[in-house]
Amino acid sequence: MSADDRVITDLLVQTGLQLVIESPDRLLDGGLRTEEVINQANSAHATFYRKFGTRSRYVEEVLIRLVESTPPLPVDVREPVRAALAAVDGDRRRALDMVVQQHFDRVFDDNAGAHRLLAAACGPATQRTAAAMLAAHRRSDAIVLEIFDLLFAQSGATFRKPLTAKSFGVMLTALIDGLVLRHRTDPQAVTPELVTDAVLTVLNSSVGSTQPHTHIDDALAAITRSHNHTRTLPPEPRAALLEAARREFTKRGYFMTSMKTIAAEAGVPPDAAYRIFPTKAHIIAGALKPAYETLRQGIEDDLALGRDEIAVLENHFLRCARLVVAERALMDALMAVVAHDTYAEPEGLISIKRELSFPALLAPVIAQGQQSGVFADDQPAVELAALLTNTLLLRCFTRRNVSPEQNAAFVSGLTINGLRKS
Repeated sequence: MSADDRVITDLLVQTGLQLVIESPDRLLDGGLRTEEVINQANSAHATFYRKFGTRSRYVEEVLIRLVESTPPLPVDVREPVRAALAAVDGDRRRALDMVVQQHFDRVFDDNAGAHRLLAAACGPATQRTAAAMLAAHRRSDAIVLEIFDLLFAQSGATFRKPLTAKSFGVMLTALIDGLVLRHRTDPQAVTPELVTDAVLTVLNSSVGSTQPHTHIDDALAAITRSHNHTRTLPPEPRAALLEAARREFTKRGYFMTSMKTIAAEAGVPPDAAYRIFPTKAHIIAGALKPAYETLRQGIEDDLALGRDEIAVLENHFLRCARLVVAERALMDALMAVVAHDTYAEPEGLISIKRELSFPALLAPVIAQGQQSGVFADDQPAVELAALLTNTLLLRCFTRRNVSPEQNAAFVSGLTINGLRKS
């Protein structure tokens, strides 16, 4: 395509885009008319159809131009943000306000509102336009994240879980898009000050400082705590705390969960919660102890029924694998505590490795098998029990999409044969 051809093509596409932006209602009144585009561009029908072939192809090109010409912010925001930070001596709130004030008219222009509205409505019409729209969204997300990175560089700020850089960018871009659309019909309501306040509100609940790796729900912690002071104890506070711990461990993980957040979730005043469970380790021990005793009883029953040691181990592996699935959050937390106990002092003078010693359940069975000549006796039974238990748990934790039956069978087939006395 020659330079002249590109100019003519661009003129026709830009003319169609201009007609749509200036009078969006024309789309409801017969659509974008080819005749009107050709006349407005001082072109000819032969030229139009030579360039685009069909009206549908032309409309697609207009839609792509519509999507691609709708940036929420200038492509290069680094210098304006750095200049704003320097002008206010690093005050991030004032710097953000300056950036919003500087670019408000451009972003919230009526044409920009029409762009967004039409792009959202018409963008997904074809695969090409949908791809262009997705690329435009990603550019917008990247610009927002770049502003965030510049504003909070070297501040130690981190996203509260479950937010990530990607989801944060999507959230802020969607917020800006929504405000632009509201501004188009109600410009008095959407001011630069409101935009700054809205972004800061999102930041306050999305970002934590000094890398505490907190959760987004912590933004409501103060409200929750004040509410708990006037709250009566639930009928079964122990059960409430255990259920709350399951939810919090699932949401936050062991190390990000605190006794205070568990107590708040359970509706139990912190001082009462500490009297029932002094530490998180006590909660895990209290929650898993019944299941632990069930595993122990299962082994004893198998032995009492005269099952051989190999069958006892296979049955135990299956019960243990099912427990990991049934108590996923607590078993994940247990592994975190065991790791902590291994390289540091136990939390609150309780050793979870002693309270819930899963290898200790197997050691007597292996020792019995060694004495009867079923299992090799070149290694201590305690060490072999730990190896088998750890192998099973590691398999269950790293193959979560596999059924407990499959995980148990895999570990049984892999390890028990190695135990047999040759």
